[in-house]
Formats: sequence, C-alpha cells, structure tokens
Amino acid sequence: MGFWHTGYMEFHEPAGSEWTFRPTQVRYPCQHCQNIFDSMDDLRRHRFESHPYSRPLMFIRGVELGATPFLVTHRLISEDIQIDRVTSAQVNGNSVPLALLPDLLSKTLNDRMIIDLANAGVSARFEMVVRIAKDEHLNAIDAAFLKMAKTRSLTIRSIEGFIADCESFETASLYCDGLCHYLYGVLAKERAKDCTLSFDDYPERLTQAEGELLSFERSLAKTVRALVAFNFNHFEDSHNLAQPSQLQHAAVLFSGLLEGWPWHHGFEQKIETNNMLVALLTDLQTLRICRWTELGASDLSGCVEDIRSQLQKDIPEYDKFKMKILLAEALAYSGDSIDARRVARELMSNPRTLTWAEALMTRLPSSEKQE
Repeated sequence: MGFWHTGYMEFHEPAGSEWTFRPTQVRYPCQHCQNIFDSMDDLRRHRFESHPYSRPLMFIRGVELGATPFLVTHRLISEDIQIDRVTSAQVNGNSVPLALLPDLLSKTLNDRMIIDLANAGVSARFEMVVRIAKDEHLNAIDAAFLKMAKTRSLTIRSIEGFIADCESFETASLYCDGLCHYLYGVLAKERAKDCTLSFDDYPERLTQAEGELLSFERSLAKTVRALVAFNFNHFEDSHNLAQPSQLQHAAVLFSGLLEGWPWHHGFEQKIETNNMLVALLTDLQTLRICRWTELGASDLSGCVEDIRSQLQKDIPEYDKFKMKILLAEALAYSGDSIDARRVARELMSNPRTLTWAEALMTRLPSSEKQE
C-alpha cells in the first residue's frame, strides 16, 4: 500500500477538512433500462409510463426493490418508503395496515424483514435487511483505522489487529468488513508475502468492498470506493467520489483523454494534491500511475522507459490499460511518433480508447501520418 509500504511522507493525523466530504448528487437509475433520473418522482413517472404492469411495487429512497435483499444502513423516515398497486401487506408473516407500513419500517434499526405485498390476484415479496450503525461505532472504526495506519505496515497481522480493535462495534460491522475487504484486496494485488489470497482474488475483494461501503456517507468509505472505481477504470465515478487529491486529478485527466482532450502541458506551480486519507489507502501501482499524471508533457516524455518497464511486469490488465495510454502520450511528447502511433493503433480496437487514439494520431506530426 502506497503510504505504509513506501513511507514516502511523514504521518500526520487528518484534521479539519481532511475528514469532510462534499455531497454528491443523488441519481436514480431505472432497474429495467439504462435511464437515470435526478429525482424519485421522475423515476416513478418513467417506471409507470414506460414499464407498466400490475405487480405490487416498493421503493426505498427512490430505488425500486427487486428480488435481491435491500440493505439499509442509514435511518429511514416514513417518506423514504413508497408502495404502489398494493391492497394488503405483511411483514414477517404479520398483517400490517398499509397506512402504518412506512412508519413500521422506518423505526426498525436492526432486523431482516420479509415484506409481502399483494393486490387483486398478484403478490410480490421483498426482503429488507436493516443494519443501522451507531455514529460512535463508525467513529471508533475510523479511529482504529488511523491507529493501524500509524504502524506504516500493511500485513495480515495488522489487519487482524484492526478487526480485533473493531470487534465491539457490532452495529458498524458491515463498515469494518468493507474496509477489510479492500485492504485484503490490496495485499492480494501487491502479492504480499504473508497473504494467502492469490493475485487473481483482488478484483473480487475490491468489488466486495465497494458493495459493502456503498451506503456509508463517510470520507473513508468514499475514498475506498473512489480507489476501487479508479482501479477498474471507471474514471468518472472515481472523480465524483474522490476528495481533492492525486487520485481525483488522475481520474479527471484520464476522463479527458478518453474524450479526446490533449494532455496538459505542465503546471505553472506544483498543484496541491496531497491528501492524507487518499495516501493511506492507495496501492503502489495506482500511486505510481497517479504520480505520472501529475507531470507536464516534457517531464512525462522522460518516463518512457519507466512506463515500458512496468508494462513488462505481471500487473493487472486494468493498470496496463492506463499505462498504455500514458506510454503513447509520453512517446508523442518525446518525439517518437512512430512508436506513439503503434501503441495508439493497438488500443483503437477498444471502443473506450478509440476517440483518444484518433485524437492522438491527429496531434502527431503530419509528416508521419501516411506511414
């Protein structure tokens, strides 16, 4: 892991704004098509107009419940719960008046509930798992994480110590689990000697971490999700989740390149992108990539051999995707248009990099274009 494994900067405890996070816009996706809406009302209107059928419907905070259990980790209010096309309801086998159903569900703090909704001849079953974490438990887990970080050593033993420190904070166990899945995923990705997980296990661990931390509006959780998104090359999601940092800057740069924007040509002064929370969690390969993205064009051109050296190693294909883009840009600015064009052509078969590759080819000297 970047901070613990390299020790490249002095540890200091995050304070003030480092633990704050600006709110992000809530979006409401339709489970039946690719449309995304800005409000719950817009989603429900679309749902009934475009995908009508008589089955009872249930929404929580604008999200339509389906066949899989719906996890709730934040206190609900009655207005968060919407039902439609329903004439009767049962919760865990007990009949509940429809008018009282939202209030009953919103007052539940820790339970697994089977909700059966019915109308004339049609019924639907929904499962809701409520795990409301206490603020003091969430804060204690954040403190335990910082305690582990002070050791500057990420190992199986240090993660086990973190788990032991969090054992009594049972209402926030899902939060702890999500962080641990990410840490184990980093160990697997970096092929740590004491890790029994294989290298191929790391994507699954990162995916589990993202899923378990999805509903926690915590800086630590959002930073992990931003790093997972960047690992999987979901640059827009990473940008939206990340705090101002090397990570956010890198996500913005890759998003721009894929849309055909040229590489930046250097900074007038060093931008302030160091963020302790991001540094604590960033794996070595991602840290290396982020540092390259901070370079101006002339400095990047001097990194050709370093990037080529990394591409020769057994690293994730997700990281190779980013490094090949970096290599082509570095080659272009070093004056090696032939190799830059060769790398760009290799990536033209990928729809995600087609726009970038075509833009790069256009930027190369015209005398090379007919080769």
